[in-house]
Amino acid sequence: MSRLDLLAIEPTRILDLGCRNGYQFNALEQRFGKAKIIGLDPGRVTEKAPRRWWPKRSTARSCISGDPHELPFEDGEFDLVVSNLLLPWCHDPQKVFAEVFRVLASDAAFLFTSAGPDTLQEYQAVWAQIDSALHVFGLEDMHKIGDALLAVGFDAPVLDREQIQVDYPSIDALQDELRLIGATNVAFGRRAGLMSPNVRNLLKERAGAGRFPVTLELVHGHGWKGSLEPKRNNTSGEYSVSLDSLRQSLQGK
Repeated sequence: MSRLDLLAIEPTRILDLGCRNGYQFNALEQRFGKAKIIGLDPGRVTEKAPRRWWPKRSTARSCISGDPHELPFEDGEFDLVVSNLLLPWCHDPQKVFAEVFRVLASDAAFLFTSAGPDTLQEYQAVWAQIDSALHVFGLEDMHKIGDALLAVGFDAPVLDREQIQVDYPSIDALQDELRLIGATNVAFGRRAGLMSPNVRNLLKERAGAGRFPVTLELVHGHGWKGSLEPKRNNTSGEYSVSLDSLRQSLQGK
């Protein structure tokens, strides 16, 4: 949300892609008071939205169901698309990017977060002591995400990453949370069969007693549909660039 303050545009039509229960709506409404906001989530048990669907109210307070790989909207319907941690659940992120690009108007922005391949690396290391099956989340590297954005037409995409340590009471607590958010099919999906009590106990033994800290690699990104414009009333050809973008350029990332 803090990165929305860097935008020089004032969107009037916003899509919250992967809105879940609409938890971001209040913050979006406070930031863009005049905008109409639609939330779309693949997990919502509702009817799919018809094309050209807009809420009757000035802002949307509910989410609609839809496939992020095939958005139920016409071309150019939104000035801003935001997406928080939806991409790890998408089987084809580049197709999602292409759909976002399609539904964005000219001179519109896409801001998103995802999770990088270092996410839960400690958990994967414990599994490596037990079997040779894959226990990864299939998350894309930041540079591949940038290439995918460019491939579908986004201009000047900028990505950066940060690592956050989350300390769980035990490896069981982590697995319970993964199960609650539906991540177990991805995390354990390459291993045949269900995880038996014996395997679960072996996993706890390898992880050790006590707390189990894990890494979350967060990837932040944004891209523009349309060429970046110089600052207004500017005769020097100067462009406005965020501090994060400058850091990335200086560090050669």
